[in-house]
Amino acid sequence: LQWRLNADGSMRSDWEAYRDLNKQLAYQPHVFRGNFVWDLPDLVADGGARRAIGYILNDWQLSGMYNLSSGTNYDLSFTYLSGGNSVNLTGSPDYGNNGNGARVVFLGDPGSGCSSDQYRQFNADVVTGPDPGSIGMESGRNRMRGCMQRELDLSISRNIRMGGSRALQLRFDVFNPFGIINYTGRQAQLQLTNPTDKDIRNDQFPGGQLDQTRLRPQNAGFGAVTAAQAYNAGGTGGGNYLRVVRFTARFSF
Repeated sequence: LQWRLNADGSMRSDWEAYRDLNKQLAYQPHVFRGNFVWDLPDLVADGGARRAIGYILNDWQLSGMYNLSSGTNYDLSFTYLSGGNSVNLTGSPDYGNNGNGARVVFLGDPGSGCSSDQYRQFNADVVTGPDPGSIGMESGRNRMRGCMQRELDLSISRNIRMGGSRALQLRFDVFNPFGIINYTGRQAQLQLTNPTDKDIRNDQFPGGQLDQTRLRPQNAGFGAVTAAQAYNAGGTGGGNYLRVVRFTARFSF
């Protein structure tokens, strides 16, 4: 509470403006979970070849699970290679702890924080670092929002009765059958030389061209994707993949 007050104990005159800048909460406004089960139509036949075909095609069941949720909020931050500590920017060694120090400056609209371009999730060209004399009100928290998360898993199965208590179950599971890519992380820290020379040190597009040394997520420049959701066969292990197909046969007696 101390930093919200003037020296005489009165509330700072810019408190309402500060609160308005930081009104965005880190929450997901929309989350949807759904599932379905469809008993596929059977081929009716009295005999002959149609009956044989029906024995193969009948009694299959299709099921699926679908998850849809809004992206989560995230912040953009900065770092100076030199001259960027709290004393230089805010005049105080303490004002800057707990997220109350200088913040990035928006020179224009950076966008929502998500796009289909892996290397340009927001407009990095309109983001820069703060100047000395900051009071921590250059921008608010949770300004950006990640991409919508979409997940679909399908399963088709059949129970074959074999007389008595014996039965054979055949099941095909397909995790992420359409190869949906969900971006889950971005390089959100802007690296600059110093408060005077604000040359970007981790530019994804130096000179307007995509940096070929930053094509991999682990080398991502400012604004590029660093991580995406991976599937591992429903948590069974064995590595992470974009799409997973699993077949199961189970005999019970």
